[in-house]
Amino acid sequence: MEPAKGKMRTSSNLLLRITDICKVHSVGVAENVGGKPKADSTGGSSEDGAHLKVHPHQVSDHESCSGSSTARYEEAVVEKLLEAISCLKLAYVKVQQAHVPYDPEKIAAAGEHFASELEGTSGLKDLYVSANKWSNPMYQSHVSSRIHEHQKLAVDLQADICKKDSELVVLRAELEELERSNMELKEEVDRRAMHTENKIGIGKGELMDVFIELFEGSSKHIHDFTKLVVSWMKVSGWDLGISKFPIDKSVVYEKRSHKKYGVEAYFARAMLMGTKEEYFSMDSYDNVMSFKDPFDALMEAPNSAFGRFCREKYLVAVPRSMEDSFLGNLDHRAFVERGGHPRTQFYQTFAKMARHVWALLTVARYLKPRAEMFFVKTGVQFQKKHMESVPAKLTTEEAKFSVGFTVMPGFKIGCTVIRCKVYLSTLDARHF
Repeated sequence: MEPAKGKMRTSSNLLLRITDICKVHSVGVAENVGGKPKADSTGGSSEDGAHLKVHPHQVSDHESCSGSSTARYEEAVVEKLLEAISCLKLAYVKVQQAHVPYDPEKIAAAGEHFASELEGTSGLKDLYVSANKWSNPMYQSHVSSRIHEHQKLAVDLQADICKKDSELVVLRAELEELERSNMELKEEVDRRAMHTENKIGIGKGELMDVFIELFEGSSKHIHDFTKLVVSWMKVSGWDLGISKFPIDKSVVYEKRSHKKYGVEAYFARAMLMGTKEEYFSMDSYDNVMSFKDPFDALMEAPNSAFGRFCREKYLVAVPRSMEDSFLGNLDHRAFVERGGHPRTQFYQTFAKMARHVWALLTVARYLKPRAEMFFVKTGVQFQKKHMESVPAKLTTEEAKFSVGFTVMPGFKIGCTVIRCKVYLSTLDARHF
């Protein structure tokens, strides 16, 4: 029964407050005409109204929205209404007092105060309406439905955010991959642009001019590789005079150092002769020749036509005994036989020579008419039209010599002759 007693006590208090408010009377005008009003007649100091000045209590939205305190909220609204009425009556008394004696400034101030109190009183309507709305089950159901609707929308939005985040991760990965690919393509374009001057392409001029350029390049690189081999032979103690290089023993060398031309002739024959047709392809020509270092072409496509040509020619041109003597083992040969390309100075120098020879033989097969290789036999009389002596001799002396052996073969392309390079000896001359 305690709640009932509490409710009865609250109702009694409200009735007493209403009774007190009804005791407030208007100021008598004739009572103090011409004199000053009593001290207890001023706003807030009269006996009847002094205890009516109550500090208003702000009711929070949390309290008003709580379903368990709706009745307390209504009582608070009524309490606030009674306080507002008390303040409004006291403000009206001040307006009356401002007229006795008549004071325009006090009348204006009292009027503004009265209007402010009246505006505050009218605001209590919204509090009461709010209390009634929250006490209405239909309104509560409507608000609850809206809350659930917004919660569901928030869940959907969160799921959409997670989905977008996942898509963003995928797109970011794709972007990084595209940027990496673009960087690689840019590097490839820069590399090709940088190596354009080193590329011996068919488009640079007539095919015949390209072939002649390749012939000179092949001859130079065979000579350079021979110099490397000869230097290693000297270190390893090889005797060029008793080597197994296929040079006619009847050849008389002008100088002992000229025996190196016999080694050069050996590598020229090994590289230029006995090559399979399947190793030559114009489709891969431009790509192979675009690399500044031919070893990079081998790394890009180890089993390409050029890669197979390079492996086969290494096994043919470099004898087992030579490799074992130079390197102390046969690891290079074993690696090449397994399909690899050793990353060593010796093999890289060989690859430079092999690329020019491969390009020369490739273009030779696509010339119209096709280029035909020729060698000059030992003992043939020297003819300047078809031959070039190495080392170069005086023109008046060349007629006294005959061919000892062909150092670099020549080519015939229709009526055009690219002279071979020969070493001249003092053998008896035979007709060519």
